[in-house]
Amino acid sequence: MEPSVRVEVTGSDTIVVHPVGDIDYSSLDPLRESLLDARVAGVRDIVVDLAEVSFLDSQGLAVILFAHQRQRSAGGRLALRHLNEDTNRLLHVTNLTTVIAVDDDLPAVSAASASAAGPAPAPGLARRRSA
Repeated sequence: MEPSVRVEVTGSDTIVVHPVGDIDYSSLDPLRESLLDARVAGVRDIVVDLAEVSFLDSQGLAVILFAHQRQRSAGGRLALRHLNEDTNRLLHVTNLTTVIAVDDDLPAVSAASASAAGPAPAPGLARRRSA
């Protein structure tokens, strides 16, 4: 599966980043760029929804951790949602569950409401897909 990232605007300063596929050393750029674009655009709260991520390695985790640190230093927040079993284990083994919030109780935006609202990228954010 080709790695890609879909960015969903859920509020005036909140986005949900939906990476798809494997997040490893060879496929980090779409996620890294989406998270950096969000910070540059002044997005305060970022949720990384990992529901469609099949694999996350330590390099992918480092990208998420770095984005988390940038958000905190700017007074924002980064949280993870919908971790699979392997990703959950990786966060527990590295003790990052004490650092990065895991919000599995956050409401998911339904496909119907997302399509009814139409595409709405945040200022300065572009939807990214890797080639």
